[in-house]
Amino acid sequence: MRGTRRKQKVSHARKNGPIYKKPTYSRTLLTGAILALCLSWGNAWADPNMNLPDMGGTAQAYLSTEEERRMGEAFMRSVRRSVKIITDPEIDDYIQTLGYRLASYGAFKDREFSFFVVDSPVINAFAGPGGHIGIHSGLILITESESELASVVAHEIAHVTQRHIARAVEAASRSNIPMTAALIAALILSSQDAQMGTAALAATTAGSIQRQINFTRGNEKEADRIGIQILADANFDPRRMPLFFDRMRRASMGPENPQFEFLRTHPVTTSRIADTRNRAEQYPQGKYRESLNYALIKARLRVLAEKNPQRSKAYFAARMEKEGAHPSAATRYGYALALLKTGDYADAHKLTAQLAQQDPDRIAYQIHLARIKMAAGRIDDALAIFRDNLALYPNNKPLTMLYANALIQTGQPDKASKVLRDYLREKRESTPLYYSLLAQAESDSGNQVAAHQALAEYYDLVGQTASAIAQLKIAIEGVKEEDAIRQAQIKARLKVLREQLRQEEDH
Repeated sequence: MRGTRRKQKVSHARKNGPIYKKPTYSRTLLTGAILALCLSWGNAWADPNMNLPDMGGTAQAYLSTEEERRMGEAFMRSVRRSVKIITDPEIDDYIQTLGYRLASYGAFKDREFSFFVVDSPVINAFAGPGGHIGIHSGLILITESESELASVVAHEIAHVTQRHIARAVEAASRSNIPMTAALIAALILSSQDAQMGTAALAATTAGSIQRQINFTRGNEKEADRIGIQILADANFDPRRMPLFFDRMRRASMGPENPQFEFLRTHPVTTSRIADTRNRAEQYPQGKYRESLNYALIKARLRVLAEKNPQRSKAYFAARMEKEGAHPSAATRYGYALALLKTGDYADAHKLTAQLAQQDPDRIAYQIHLARIKMAAGRIDDALAIFRDNLALYPNNKPLTMLYANALIQTGQPDKASKVLRDYLREKRESTPLYYSLLAQAESDSGNQVAAHQALAEYYDLVGQTASAIAQLKIAIEGVKEEDAIRQAQIKARLKVLREQLRQEEDH
């Protein structure tokens, strides 16, 4: 009976998605305050005439790097529980690649970073403790160049490298109890209803922003200054930062649009635009090559965001016609994506094959060809594309995740498990998608203990600590008595998670 019960639990998670319990909200006061402050940083437009803050040793004394890392993990569990994060491997890989490229030129190069895309039309970005940086899909779609997008990411990176988060913890520790309680209430709402939580969070932070304004203005000015330096060093166009700010300012002055609600409350000031423009002009003019991957990801985001596939098809068809005899690769790719969504497999394959012939090393085209063949029932051809490309690009994240998923779907879970575990030996991976796929592969292979262990890691990452503990309890029941090493591993992990849950429930 135990074996059957364990298999049923994992099977249910595989079929319907991991089981989410209604969360019992629990988070420390400081984490609640920090999340609110982090969400405000991305849009709290600064007065560049303010003096820079003294970045002395008080922040480090208050919050060590290790403490910030642990707080970052708690922050991400809260974020994943509160908002929808895009798990598409190609989009995730792009934003990570862009972020790491920029971060490699920032101060404190030994710091760890993690970048992710929030599925939201709202124009926003934020930095959290532990180097976790979120970019809303709406912001990506509204940018007109990769340098514009990079300017926002570089700005958030600067918040991390300058330890503004640690200073925010120091400031938040002096907050009055009613305000902190209001922030926690907002987080409770966001863990149950994202829109309600966002509205409550905006309301509660509005009153606190003025009290923090002298502090945040200095941070914003410093983040702009360092962000421009990072842009130039990473060979992005620093002049795109003031251009983007100016376009946002003009957009916020137009007709009422919920996307720009925060911009209207905290407008992009002309003085901030002037300051960033003056700084950008100090760098020599250069030729800045825009990445095609940026344009392809924008096309993919647009198709994924549109609930009606026919509208996506019509949009890109109109773009194809407007661009004439030689439409851009991104427009053709977007049209091919839309064609797959509408079931026009033959046309989607023809268009994508043309793109792949012109640019055979572009992984996005190879992945789309495989997706088309999977949808059309040509399974062996799809798997061959994944295998051939993984031979050329070992441990490529999108290829690995999609290949493992295809193997699971086609009844080859043993191979999928090997692909995923081989990947983990070479790459550090801590995303819910990875552990969700691994749990499926292990369950389908009959490795129920390993499946429950993987599912426990999934639940931990999405902020469901109690569910993670429950999965490990099931796992340890199935471990053979002679497998002392596995028992010790599970017990050690259980100890960590129980302490984590205790701390959560204490607050």
